[in-house]
Amino acid sequence: MTEQRILLAGATGAVGIELLRLLRARGRFVRTLSRSPENAARVRGLASEVVVADAAEPGVLAGALEGIHTVVSCLGANVSMALRERRSYQDVDVVANTHLIEAAKRAGAKRFVYLSAHPGPGYAHTRYISAHLQVEERIRASGLSSSSVRPTGIYTALTDLIAMARSGVGAVPGDGRARTNPVHPVDVAEALVEVLAEGPDVVSVGGPDVMTRDEVMRLAFAAVGKEGHVVHVPAGVFRSTSVLLAGVHPRLSDLLEFVAAVMVSDSVAPARGTRPLRAWFEAAAGGRADRPEVSER
Repeated sequence: MTEQRILLAGATGAVGIELLRLLRARGRFVRTLSRSPENAARVRGLASEVVVADAAEPGVLAGALEGIHTVVSCLGANVSMALRERRSYQDVDVVANTHLIEAAKRAGAKRFVYLSAHPGPGYAHTRYISAHLQVEERIRASGLSSSSVRPTGIYTALTDLIAMARSGVGAVPGDGRARTNPVHPVDVAEALVEVLAEGPDVVSVGGPDVMTRDEVMRLAFAAVGKEGHVVHVPAGVFRSTSVLLAGVHPRLSDLLEFVAAVMVSDSVAPARGTRPLRAWFEAAAGGRADRPEVSER
């Protein structure tokens, strides 16, 4: 049987690094694609081969997919507020993944697995989610065998709440009653492994605990041992700021639009994950949680 040689794009992101660890523990051949030498250095001890290229740049992927059977893309701009560049999610996620899809077809790859995002009805219209759905459409149109894994929200995106909790004040957009079940990055990585060879077009992934946004914030307070005070910020503040920043900082504008919508909407997917948020917050509060979200996926 021919070896399923894998190209993993975005291997230094929160999910990508966990997926790389899982695949290498299983003895799989994994070539990684990193957009910077600094990111590449983080995976050299794990990856079978490392390619440095920014997939958002045209024409840089020639040869990167040679001999690859399956492409796994965890590639995309992060959702951390510590933003180091201004490119929008359209200009990163859609452009980079389109280049990757085209390169996969040229190289004769057979399958494409994509880390997408769960599009809840109250926030599917946002530019952040729209970018993911556009990528999904382009993968389907490519004719490649494919699966898209859609997590609700990944724990790494919530780790900043620990710093907020330590201050004693937690800002929550809206009334805090919208429900969500975020999921551990390892649970998402395991879902990606399950569809490497074959699987449904779409797999939605949620965590084990369905909580309101207020309950998530209070869980962060508990992790740092404080009572804390939750302050509800009108979602309109985020929407207005998003509009003002559209021409100045597209990435932050996109992110604030998404935050304004998702924080006041239910974002709940089937509970495939098993690792609780409480343990993640407690590890983060004790300085034990890895934080790969600071890198672009």
